[in-house]
Amino acid sequence: MSTAPAAPAFDPAALHRDSVVFNALDCTPLNWADEIYLGKLAASGVTAVNHAVSISQDYDAAAAGIAGWQRRLAETGGRVFQGHGLADVDRAHAEGTVAWFAGFEDSKPVGEDLWRLHALYQMGLRFMGLTYQNRNYAADGSGESANGGLSRFGRALIKECNDLGVALDLSHTGERSTLETIELSEKPVLVTHAGLTRFVDSPRNKSDQVVRELAARGGVFGLAAKSGFLSPSGLTQGADPEVFADNIDHLVDLVGIDHVIVGTDVGDERKYSKAGMARVRRLYPEIPIVGDDLNLDIIHPEGMGTPADLPRITEVLARRGYGADDITAVLGGNLRRVLAHIWDTRR
Repeated sequence: MSTAPAAPAFDPAALHRDSVVFNALDCTPLNWADEIYLGKLAASGVTAVNHAVSISQDYDAAAAGIAGWQRRLAETGGRVFQGHGLADVDRAHAEGTVAWFAGFEDSKPVGEDLWRLHALYQMGLRFMGLTYQNRNYAADGSGESANGGLSRFGRALIKECNDLGVALDLSHTGERSTLETIELSEKPVLVTHAGLTRFVDSPRNKSDQVVRELAARGGVFGLAAKSGFLSPSGLTQGADPEVFADNIDHLVDLVGIDHVIVGTDVGDERKYSKAGMARVRRLYPEIPIVGDDLNLDIIHPEGMGTPADLPRITEVLARRGYGADDITAVLGGNLRRVLAHIWDTRR
């Protein structure tokens, strides 16, 4: 796609307002899920969201996290409600509310007992990362230099997720385990929030090979709105929405518009602190999320740093010359199509 600015033949704001917008990853912690955060959700125009309830916790903590969010959602008067399937996305779009889906960024809560997956599914778990950065019972995360493949349990877990209708997310999973999961899974899998090694050669980002294999099996890719994922100078100079669009262009050139989704990995910005980000750097030095100076202001591309900023994606894609149908596909249509397959347990 050309990067030359061009006036779109439609109103991007109206298109965004009228579209189903499904953000494949919001990472706002429960303690920031107040009225200020709800106001940002409303301003974003989001219809549905996969919410990272648990990053990498054990079963009890992760289950308590879902229960805590359920209590909070009950206090919103129906403005945000827990979703369990695509009918809830349709309901939210019709009502102007938000369908909230429970997701984990790691299968650590399952441990090595598949009954836990069933119990969590009954609580509403619909998205699950196979790993976070470290090795677990299923596979190696992208922070593991050994880059081991799937374990025997990991293979059983993938089959169980397919059978239950839990969408598998490989955003944090190592290269070998990612490729093996794509090949083994009977249903499409997701990368909801990652970058591309084409732009930043980090183990946290995904190679062109992964993107091609993902798309070939029907999967979709969400680009994380993190400056350090998007640009080699992102950790020192930040990035802007045009850099985000450059990455989108590469995805489209590689596999086509039908395999691109929204997955910003942006949570309420009040959650960030220098102490917290220093801890992230210490635990996961391979993640290019913040530089040595711990500059919180450039973690996200300019104007894309809060949950309210989803309309910026529509604006920048319209400027790049993407048509209305392509933009609505990215905003929600592509993920909806894939989830219809993943969540259909009759298959």
